[in-house]
Amino acid sequence: MIQVALLSRWHVHANDYASQALENPNLSVVAVWDEERERGRQWAKALEVDFFEDLNELLAQDQIDGVIVDTPTSMHKDVILACAAAKKHIFSEKVLALTEEDCIAIFEAVDKNNVSLMLSLPRLNDPSYIYAQQALDNGWLGQLTSIRCRLEHGGALPTDTHPDGWLPPHFYDKNQCGGGALIDLGAHPIYLTNRLAGKAASVMCEMVSFTGREVDDHASVIVRYDSGASGIIEAGFIGSSSPFLLELHGTEGSLLVEDHSVRIRSSQLGDGSWQTPTLPEPGPSAIAQWVAEIKDGKKPHITREDMLRLTQINQAALQSATEGRRVFLKSAQPV
Repeated sequence: MIQVALLSRWHVHANDYASQALENPNLSVVAVWDEERERGRQWAKALEVDFFEDLNELLAQDQIDGVIVDTPTSMHKDVILACAAAKKHIFSEKVLALTEEDCIAIFEAVDKNNVSLMLSLPRLNDPSYIYAQQALDNGWLGQLTSIRCRLEHGGALPTDTHPDGWLPPHFYDKNQCGGGALIDLGAHPIYLTNRLAGKAASVMCEMVSFTGREVDDHASVIVRYDSGASGIIEAGFIGSSSPFLLELHGTEGSLLVEDHSVRIRSSQLGDGSWQTPTLPEPGPSAIAQWVAEIKDGKKPHITREDMLRLTQINQAALQSATEGRRVFLKSAQPV
């Protein structure tokens, strides 16, 4: 049994990861720490586990094998480095860190202390992505020429029950989050397009705030990939009815995803008309991959390259929007 501590209930998905840990037969939740003490005490009481006011005291507990990190994004580097130094396996919400340099420092600390590092990138386990990757790998689309991915919800829009929107106010705190819609919700389109289109060569970004927050509530990113393909990434907190969209277009065909519905048209499939394929089974969750690496040394499907390139695009997009120009990327290599 892998005994884990929950580090902060700050993120909206913290409860989800706690539930996944409680449901996993190989994990046992034994402790809570939170940078907001009262929130942490209440969570620990509800879970009937120990609460630690001091993170270092928690990390000194030999019986704790791993941690699930849901602190403010701005705290990720310091918290994760402390966990690695204490030789605790680490699971974290995206993004891993705010800069490439911080990501690399985390990789080095993880290697030095021989612990597992996992980042939750759940759409890499989704059947629609798995099928899209197969279509590319099998050549059904020919050479990829363009890709578009859009994800938006209405978390910043007022409702009768939530006049300021259902997202917690701290999700608009630039110092805690490092940004707004793009760094949070936009993470999913970014890591998906990174996987499907390959290395990015340059980034242009426009960030806006329709609701007047200090961070973006909508962002559009144009990416040029090393292959020559172009990409459009969109994310927002102001589209209450917007579906998830993924489009891949190539020299031999196109693939369209709307939510979990997939269509493909290819000169190499049948008569070239639109088809609705049978999708593969979902891949293992990030939690399951983390456990498999800790217990059995099994290499996870979510990689350090995924983690690093996610931060790289976010960092470049913020620079582009701030400076009003295209940003050319260096080819950062994960440790």
